[in-house]
Amino acid sequence: MLLNAITRGLRRLNAGAALPAALLFSPLFFFSMQTLAQQTVAQPAIPQAELPQSGSEQPNGLPAEAAAAQSNTTRLAGELQSRQLQSKFGSVSVEALTQKNDDGSVNSRQFVLKTGPATAPLEKTISPTSADALLISKNPLFDAAFALSQLERQQNSVSEITDWGFNDQQALPCPCFETGAKWHYVWTRDLSYALDLGLSALDPERAQTSLLFKTSQVRPELIARGVENTEVALQDTGSGGSWPVSSDRVVWVLAASGLTAQDPEGASNQAAAEAWQQRWYAIARNTILQDRSYIFDAKLGLYRGETSFLDWREQSYPSWTAKDTLFLAESFSLSTNVLHYVALSRAAEAAKTQEPARAAELAQWAQALKQAINSWFWLPEKGLYARYIGEVYNPLAVEHYDLLGLALAINHGVASPLQAQQILQNYPLTQAGPPVIFPSLPDVPIYHNRAIWPFVSAYLLRAARQQNQAELFHKVAVSLYQGAVLNQSNMENLEWLSQKAHVEDGALSGPVINSERQLWSVAAYGDLVAGQLFGAELKAGTLHINPYIPVDLARELDLGNNPVLQNLTLAGTTLDLQLELPPQARRGQVYRLAQISLNGQPQVLTGNQQFNIKLSDFSQQRNELVLKLHAFDAPASSVNQLRSSNNAGPLNGLSNSEKRKLLAPKEPLLQLSLNDKGIATLAFDAAGESDTRFTLYKNGVPVKLKPRQQEWTDSKAKAAYSQCYALTQSYKDTALSSQPSRTLCTPGAAVNFVAGQGLVSADHEISDYLNQPVFKNWGAPEQQLQLNFSASHDGLHALRLQYFIDNGPINTGITAVVKRLSANCPQSGLQQATLVMPHLATALEAGWSSRAMFRAKAGEQCTVTISDGFNMSYLQHFNLYTGGKGGRTGPLNQAVIQQAQIQPMAE
Repeated sequence: MLLNAITRGLRRLNAGAALPAALLFSPLFFFSMQTLAQQTVAQPAIPQAELPQSGSEQPNGLPAEAAAAQSNTTRLAGELQSRQLQSKFGSVSVEALTQKNDDGSVNSRQFVLKTGPATAPLEKTISPTSADALLISKNPLFDAAFALSQLERQQNSVSEITDWGFNDQQALPCPCFETGAKWHYVWTRDLSYALDLGLSALDPERAQTSLLFKTSQVRPELIARGVENTEVALQDTGSGGSWPVSSDRVVWVLAASGLTAQDPEGASNQAAAEAWQQRWYAIARNTILQDRSYIFDAKLGLYRGETSFLDWREQSYPSWTAKDTLFLAESFSLSTNVLHYVALSRAAEAAKTQEPARAAELAQWAQALKQAINSWFWLPEKGLYARYIGEVYNPLAVEHYDLLGLALAINHGVASPLQAQQILQNYPLTQAGPPVIFPSLPDVPIYHNRAIWPFVSAYLLRAARQQNQAELFHKVAVSLYQGAVLNQSNMENLEWLSQKAHVEDGALSGPVINSERQLWSVAAYGDLVAGQLFGAELKAGTLHINPYIPVDLARELDLGNNPVLQNLTLAGTTLDLQLELPPQARRGQVYRLAQISLNGQPQVLTGNQQFNIKLSDFSQQRNELVLKLHAFDAPASSVNQLRSSNNAGPLNGLSNSEKRKLLAPKEPLLQLSLNDKGIATLAFDAAGESDTRFTLYKNGVPVKLKPRQQEWTDSKAKAAYSQCYALTQSYKDTALSSQPSRTLCTPGAAVNFVAGQGLVSADHEISDYLNQPVFKNWGAPEQQLQLNFSASHDGLHALRLQYFIDNGPINTGITAVVKRLSANCPQSGLQQATLVMPHLATALEAGWSSRAMFRAKAGEQCTVTISDGFNMSYLQHFNLYTGGKGGRTGPLNQAVIQQAQIQPMAE
């Protein structure tokens, strides 16, 4: 066993012998500076209030968030333990001082973490308060990591919030969770994932306040102008002017539906639960219905919009999206669609009591969405879901993968057990941990790209436990642990090969941005210990006890036979949890729950290796749970481990063959030319890559190409219908695929309607803009555009608007222009669709809106009306926004409209 080998090694080291390299560079190499012996420090005890806090100012000038003083620190009197972790990713040591009560129970502890060179170590002192949960195992460094997560949760629990883009940078009173050391605001996405990872149970009142801060009704002045009032979850500032380019705000429902509410006295009871369900359900329903109207595509059965959390588009999308976010608005992402499935499912369940007439419809929508996700995203030959698929008119499944989307699909039952098993065995891990996207992208700095994000790792950890994948769980747990202690904080992200918070790699250095005590990373570490190893998860008033500890992990972490998690307070109920691990177990087995006692009374397990109890069923405020675990066999499994000769991080330390196993090829270039009959010829360019093969997609379907073919003519196409194409390339040796080229479409029998010449407005005059006739600043709530269209062909038609816009930067804001199309065709009926006009790179370039689809028969005369829609600037909350247009200056959903175009579309 590793521990025995280390013990023997320590004896040899003390005797002056050299240690084997295999031991020195094992994934975790623990050794005790006192040979794990405890000794008493001969100094008087000091009051708890005088203990040094890691958040205090330090005399050596180091950031208070990063380290405690390097000067002599007054220590607790008590027992001293020391432990060091030495790994290929760095080293860290801890000194842990423990005070005990007369009965031997732990009264208080203090930890001093040290990293860096022994001559000038970086120190951080952690002194848990009497209100903190406390982990007590055989390994003081592991205990310190949990104490660190509790400290950083407290530091993120604030009374006011600030952000450069809100309230003129002045503080807003809000007893909320801020997002991290560099992010002093509340963001819908970060907050919701953190709460779902267990943070809400630790402080339900703060969680509820934070959630409600991220909701809003419509501005009163817009209601007075006829805009229908609603209360919905917020999409924060984002790509192309926010929603509906970014559309993962329904993650709010994931968090809200799992919250255990408390009454004003702090009690968790049925009345509080019913009141909260009524509150969150109404907001969830309104959000769901609005998204159904604006971003749901009936043809594919999916919701449009950017990948959840991967919101810095050039970090994970094709490079050309840096200047063009329309693709994000028109494409479909796995993670965001899984979140919509969760929202529909949770709302359907709540509707059974809140709105019974709607329950069946919501449940049917959820089931249909689950089927659509599996139809469009699943790649059976890869055993993975694609991260995103292209536009509805070219829905190619891109062979890039998103760990968050994959894990959520497993956790929420979108993936079948067989699919889940394939995903967990096929998605790769580096030796440092699981990257959030794979493959990584060349020539892109480290942030989402080439990075580990602890909160995403936590969702993978949940998926591994759910599917009983012990080896994978083990590796991810070690990654979370090492990442926290080696960096002395629960960082926002880490480089994917070195597990460092920053790697110098020239223009690709990063992570480009990184924050200590990132809220969802803090929650992730707490979930590892409390939610997974001890198995204590509180969801909507019910406590689930289901510990999961691979035997090999318990030995590598050196947890001992009786780890204790004491003073864990969940929604007002305090738990002292003690695990009893059997001394005998085999490698590959997993410790699972076999027996449980509550306050000394044996309990009957309520499920297979688990115990559930409602908080309201506890008879006292503080409760002792003793969990006796047995070692059970786990199914055989494998982990897709990526290996590299250099774990330092910079790409120049890797060979070309290694890079081709880790990085995707650059996206190829595609050129389209038309002959006089409107037939397209497509030419391919590998963009400097070698030994690749091209895949051309026509209307979402791969075209059969010959080896080394460099162009293709679509000789069989119906020229009257717009045909759409995109190109990818993949390495011949590793099969890693590129991102797609831009989608190029033939015009087909397109008809244009220029402003004032076919495209008319009864309430807006024609203006001149860049020597073109336009409807300038068109789009007030009362305004409409109309045109009359005579269809020349049967089938699907697409209308899009050519526009100019000066609403804000392409990467942020809340003023993507969103309008509604109504096509009234006598035979085909009245049809409605959405037009989205994202922010553009400059106000001087013309852009095309998203395509709004409707059906018409040849010869049919259709009346088309374009009227007001909705964007985030319409919400009262964004009166606080002072970082751009559409906030305190008033709502803004307007653009300069130059023309409309209608094309018959191939199907």
